[in-house]
Amino acid sequence: MRSGPGAVSPAVALALELDPELGAGVWPEDWAAARQACRGELVVVPQGRWTPPEAAGDRDDILGLVIVDGLLCREVALGDRHMLELLGRSGVLQLPVLASRPRLGGRIELTALSDLKLVVLGRSFIEAAARWPSLLAALARRLETQRENLAIQGLIAHLPKAEDRLLLTLWHLAERFGHVTPQGTVLPLPFSHEVLGQLIAARRPTATLAVNALVSQGSVDRLADRSWLLTDLAARRMEAILSTSHPSPVLGGELTLWWAANELRADSRAVGAQASSAG
Repeated sequence: MRSGPGAVSPAVALALELDPELGAGVWPEDWAAARQACRGELVVVPQGRWTPPEAAGDRDDILGLVIVDGLLCREVALGDRHMLELLGRSGVLQLPVLASRPRLGGRIELTALSDLKLVVLGRSFIEAAARWPSLLAALARRLETQRENLAIQGLIAHLPKAEDRLLLTLWHLAERFGHVTPQGTVLPLPFSHEVLGQLIAARRPTATLAVNALVSQGSVDRLADRSWLLTDLAARRMEAILSTSHPSPVLGGELTLWWAANELRADSRAVGAQASSAG
């Protein structure tokens, strides 16, 4: 894959050497062979906006890129609202697809929040996965985990109180990108109130009020380097929020009833049409 604007020309790398967990399912006696077989281009992207090669996402010989170092923001916009997805080490980036894009989908923007290194899972990885299917299974599990993380992020945005949305969003991100200290969990992402508002489906003034409320309660604090500290009180408050949420019926059951009723109506119309023809 040729590097796009803002990226350094790629060099060949051993994917499993950079990301050994990707080959966790390979038998020990096959490890050396798999390590040599899984070669990919190493793409280095400096901090800032990144535009990959045009139509790279439509190629059949690239499964995706695995982040081996750094942090990436992937976002799509609808008007002035943005949906952000953060991907760190071991994250799998699938490049924007030009064909069959959703009509409502805006342009997908990629931003390297720090200097970024990615390895391309191209033809050699595909051929290796045919010999060691666990490679493909490991990749699929990562994509499913990312899908679930993004679904949870979107689900949090449905909560009615902005400060609850903010607390759960910070906690959700801290579980992936934070580290534990004696004072609590530190999330080393210097989000502005504007970005926090986008994350919790609120305008900046509402996000500011939510931040002030959490800080005054002692659940969250802003550190000197602009990181976020989630205290022990934040954990207790999160548990309280979740405990007051009542489980709702599975919506798939309602959709199943609708589908069955729709099929019944279609069968009834077909029977009626046959009766009319016979008459």
